[in-house]
Amino acid sequence: NDAATLIQSVIRAYATRKIFANVLMRRMEESQHFAIVWRRVIASLDNIATSTCWADIREQLIDIKVGLDDEMLDDTDQRLSKAMEEAVQEESNEGDDEFIPDEMIEFEELVSDDDDVANEVAQKWDNSTQWLSFQMTSHVVKFLQQGDKKYRSFFVRRMRQLASGERSRILQKPLKGSKTLIYETYLEQKSGHRILWTEEPFSPPRIVIWYVAKHKQVSRLMQLIDDSKSRSARQQMPATLVSELQNEGLIPQNEKENVLLDIFGNVPLKVYDVNFNAINEITKDSWTPQLHLTDEERDIVEAKGTVLVLGRSGTGKTVTITQRLEFDRQTETAQDPSFTQLFVARSMRLCRYVEGAVGEDNRSSFLTYARLLNDIESTLPGQTRNFNPSEKIDFGRFKRDFHHHSSSNEKISALILWTVIRTFLKGSIEAFQTPEGILPRDEFVEVERLGKNRCRIPVELREQVYDEFLQYQKYLQDQQLWDDCDRVRHLLLRMKHATKHDPDAFAQVQRSKVYVDEVQDYTQLEILLFFYLSGPNGLFLAGDPAQSVVEGTEFRFEEVRGVGHFVGSVIQKPKTVNVNFRSHSGILNCAGGVLDLLFTHFPSSAKQLKKDKGLFQGSRPGVLLGTSIDQLNILLGDKLKGAVVLTHDESARHCRRLLKDYKLVYGVREAKGLEFKTVIILDFFREIPSSLQKPWRELVLGRATQDFERSYPLVSTFLKLLYTGITRSIEKLFFVETKSSTAGDATMRWLTKKDSDRASYATRNNINDVEAMSMTSDEFISEGINNAELAQSLDELGQAQLLLERSIWCFEQTDIIELAAKARIHYSSILFRQELQPPHDEKSANDRAVIEMRAAQLIESLTKEGLFFEVLNIFSSLTPFLSSEYAKEELEKRFIRKIRLAGREE
Repeated sequence: NDAATLIQSVIRAYATRKIFANVLMRRMEESQHFAIVWRRVIASLDNIATSTCWADIREQLIDIKVGLDDEMLDDTDQRLSKAMEEAVQEESNEGDDEFIPDEMIEFEELVSDDDDVANEVAQKWDNSTQWLSFQMTSHVVKFLQQGDKKYRSFFVRRMRQLASGERSRILQKPLKGSKTLIYETYLEQKSGHRILWTEEPFSPPRIVIWYVAKHKQVSRLMQLIDDSKSRSARQQMPATLVSELQNEGLIPQNEKENVLLDIFGNVPLKVYDVNFNAINEITKDSWTPQLHLTDEERDIVEAKGTVLVLGRSGTGKTVTITQRLEFDRQTETAQDPSFTQLFVARSMRLCRYVEGAVGEDNRSSFLTYARLLNDIESTLPGQTRNFNPSEKIDFGRFKRDFHHHSSSNEKISALILWTVIRTFLKGSIEAFQTPEGILPRDEFVEVERLGKNRCRIPVELREQVYDEFLQYQKYLQDQQLWDDCDRVRHLLLRMKHATKHDPDAFAQVQRSKVYVDEVQDYTQLEILLFFYLSGPNGLFLAGDPAQSVVEGTEFRFEEVRGVGHFVGSVIQKPKTVNVNFRSHSGILNCAGGVLDLLFTHFPSSAKQLKKDKGLFQGSRPGVLLGTSIDQLNILLGDKLKGAVVLTHDESARHCRRLLKDYKLVYGVREAKGLEFKTVIILDFFREIPSSLQKPWRELVLGRATQDFERSYPLVSTFLKLLYTGITRSIEKLFFVETKSSTAGDATMRWLTKKDSDRASYATRNNINDVEAMSMTSDEFISEGINNAELAQSLDELGQAQLLLERSIWCFEQTDIIELAAKARIHYSSILFRQELQPPHDEKSANDRAVIEMRAAQLIESLTKEGLFFEVLNIFSSLTPFLSSEYAKEELEKRFIRKIRLAGREE
């Protein structure tokens, strides 16, 4: 029996091997192939600690620059500030680094020094000087909350001593080598930490604690505080100069309140108020400092219900959002443990900025609008239509594939037709309320239904516009295409259905509060989606109607109010901010002149606000008329190296070629939301459409007729584009026209003409007299990271490629070659993914093997650089080309899954 059983098992095994031989051989071959191709890739992950997206790199460089990254501190000292450190050390006491026993510190706290420094301090300070409160920056809050707990007690002790009026070298030592009066206080000796603070001449005077840092970091931090205070001091001018500038109309008559500025940019310094009566709270784990708000900020931040904040470019609208986010965290979470927040912007960079400003919190999400739509689609039930990105119609495709072949394309511009469709015919609240999601013909054609101020299309063209719209709808249906309005309406209907039939699923996407920046870029339909997420009284919106330059959006405050009325929300009068933190008065006056034209001749196109008040004074823009491309190339290679060139978006690629592939050429729409030290607006007026050249001339020369808005509605779009371009500039702005044109010649006259009540908006310049304004190494690095970060957030690979080309060029202008290498690897991955985009040609087995091998090499390089977000992108694109299902499963299990672990997926 045993022999029979053995024989039977052998026969069965043989039969089984014979049946499955091919499968086994194939799996063995797949396993061997996988090991050959992917072994090094999988091994590369073991040596990488964390993911490094471009936003992380920005934070690391900030820490290095500030001096808070101890591991890289010594190398940074040598590369970034060695000369300054040596200069400071020469002036400082040799004994600063000596160990001072704790008992000596105790003694020095009670007995002031006899040296000249101590006497100077004694003269400045009376020992009776006391404070009831002080302020600390977010850097100090971070140190106290995340650092060693013992330092909290030391910090409280020092603050109590300073508040009571005690003075000594240990408690209050002026830093030598600083341009402004900065003090350091010994936190305690063993760790070598210092408290850096200044006294600010507010009423009453108060101290601001800037940093708590180790002694070896003090000189670098001193530089940053000096820079911040020097920029803040630019707000203060001699009375004679103020009077002169006011008489010329270059600055307003009213006096401005001084503002402390952040160390990294011209935005208000974020500080927290601490009362000495409650200072012991700092030692507790539950301590949360109170954000400092001015009366104007408090009026905005504490406003009830849905809030709309309007302000011009650079006036701190985004800052008010960060303040409201933090305020709501502090006040709402104590009352409601389930409180959640969502910040939405179209720009990934803006999302990163706001998240960095308010800090991470598991109750808060910071999403791009595109990511938000994807998340809602994947979460809610009832997906009845697949919105494939390759079947989407955007403005470029609409203009090329539909409008270009339309019989009425000469009478109705593509931009006007696209705007009417997105803003009224499909994107309005009235359209959403119809069963088909389309505004009926009679509601569009009859002027009184929408109102003449809301829709500015001449009545005689409305029938024709509606006919074109119906042709467009038929085109979408025949080609099985979709646009944003179709997708958003579908999502809104699914959200309505979920609230009634699947409230648990809807609860996963709903938020207690929703904050939206650049609200002028959204249609009523899209704003309705935000209301659905937050409820009728949970929205905080910020925007600037004068920057409504996204194709297809015609924004007014009344659009938000109309949506609010539909959902039962009462929206109060908009809050406004009008102190400009970005640009100086010379640029703001020029931008104000453009807005005057807009509000005078297109009163219904944007809400008129008070004129911006700039914190700083500065020179007027320059006009370079008749400058050749060759001359401009010389400037960009020498005196203006690193200057950003702005032009019409449609012309950006052509201008880039003319400028010898100069990387920093942007379309105005593309540059919206960004800011640059030096800006050149190139051939903006010459490239205004020929049909608008003469109307533009009549406008700027003051000869426009009363029906100008009705006759030339598209001119308002170009005025908004011009305003947006002007306000990208921080310090220097040039208008360059390479050739004469009707609009260009008239505008140059208007810009350089002095009126009786004001100076000219700009000055004529000789190209040989242009001052050198090249960017510094740090500025090149910052601009490189800006572009790389934008590339990371984009799905459109062609645009991402362009951004990374700019990024690489900027990094190559510095001595940090590692960043250029990282950007090149990212760039190579983008090019590779472009090759893999559908439609896919039929690939042979050999072609697939080559693709897989190239992908493995790229993924290994990306992994070593920590660019995990791009690894995931490549894997998604590569899946259709993998040699086997086994390879896909093994990669997912052994590699991709590890990258997606918490804290690694971007």
